[in-house]
Amino acid sequence: MDFPPAGMTEFCIDRKNTEMTLNIALVGAGGMGMRHATGYIELRRYFDDVKVVAVCDPHLDSAEAVAQVISDSTPESPQPFTGLAEAADASNIRLDAVDIVTSTPAHHTLAIEAMRSGLHVMVEKPMGLTLTACRSMQSAEKSTGQVLSISENFRRDPMNRLAKALIDAGAIGRPYFALDFGIGSANRGVMHSTVWRAKKDQAGGVVLDAGVHNADLLLYLMGPAERVFAETDVNDRRRSLRPMSDQAPGLAALYAHRREAGGEDVGDTIEQDAVDTAFASIRFKSGAVGQLVITDASHGYDLGDSVVVGSEGTLYRPPSRRGSSPRIVLGDGTVIEGDGLLDLVPEFELDEITSTLWDGENRMSSYEMDFRQIDAKIIALEYMDFARAIADGRSPEVGSVEGMAALALAYGVMESGEANQAVLVDDVVDGKVRRFQEEIDLAAGIAEC
Repeated sequence: MDFPPAGMTEFCIDRKNTEMTLNIALVGAGGMGMRHATGYIELRRYFDDVKVVAVCDPHLDSAEAVAQVISDSTPESPQPFTGLAEAADASNIRLDAVDIVTSTPAHHTLAIEAMRSGLHVMVEKPMGLTLTACRSMQSAEKSTGQVLSISENFRRDPMNRLAKALIDAGAIGRPYFALDFGIGSANRGVMHSTVWRAKKDQAGGVVLDAGVHNADLLLYLMGPAERVFAETDVNDRRRSLRPMSDQAPGLAALYAHRREAGGEDVGDTIEQDAVDTAFASIRFKSGAVGQLVITDASHGYDLGDSVVVGSEGTLYRPPSRRGSSPRIVLGDGTVIEGDGLLDLVPEFELDEITSTLWDGENRMSSYEMDFRQIDAKIIALEYMDFARAIADGRSPEVGSVEGMAALALAYGVMESGEANQAVLVDDVVDGKVRRFQEEIDLAAGIAEC
């Protein structure tokens, strides 16, 4: 959904008793807002650390729809509002935090104003519209002392936890290189049937909007990235706005209620100027290398694969949020999968929150669950990490540093493609490399703070 990125007024927050229950306003009631609502419902089956007390969206009917879903399945009855300021001014609710699930262009404005007003912030990926926006968010985080958490979900899948434990334990020896391929076709449709996702100046395109997931997971498994060289392109510039049931049938039911600004209708032709194809080579600071390929313009050819190759063998990582077991193939051809993997990491255990959400399982090599339930459980994990970080006075697992690192790797791909030369990822984080992003910053009126 599109949320006005400016014009929100300052407001005062009652900060009493936040150590008991974290009262949250869900800001954004589109498809991702509904997914966060289902994550919250899943959370409330096990924990009561968090309460969603308000749902905000410029389209009041969307806010009402999401609030009703929560009311039907939890003890809470969140109030719908057309904006966060309206919710904060309500005399009958107390807010401690916000969960921002709007379209990307609004992330930084809402997050900064919320933190300056005494609210902790959880915000969907990507952290901000550009790294300039992210640096402003990080500055507000530091000046206010509020917690800023980024909702990055792939790494929280128990199978990716297991994959990392195996790599860290040396199960494949010293990592040599990683390959991550996501090659497929959107059949010239618009990603998630959302017009802003076709636009460069709104951080659209599969390489950036989805690729930040791949970037974070590569960094989680392989460590910090040093530099990246990439070739990028916009191949399918004319796209059709199709029903969500065509573009992402597994998620369509969660997006049926949303309202999109802009006036485009199903069947309209949308001009895409956001990058839809990238071939990138990465050098990690460990010395390992990586190959990242992402496109939704591959017609007639599909390939999804993710492996880490080491000195003793290869780890095959299954797609995230499927529950399938990783697999190791050693240099002599020995295949290890399923519970045999657990023998390689005898000390591996899921954390207490993850174990609780997975019905008490603390060591697993696979699990069976449909996508929507997995998605909900991982969002529940994000809520709990956020709440516990506030209660314990610590940084969340994915805070501003991690959120900026993942976005800098994804934007590093764009910057390299624009400049036709390798770029240092740290220079993208710091703003020394921002040629691709300059047009976006200019269009959004974003300046260095």
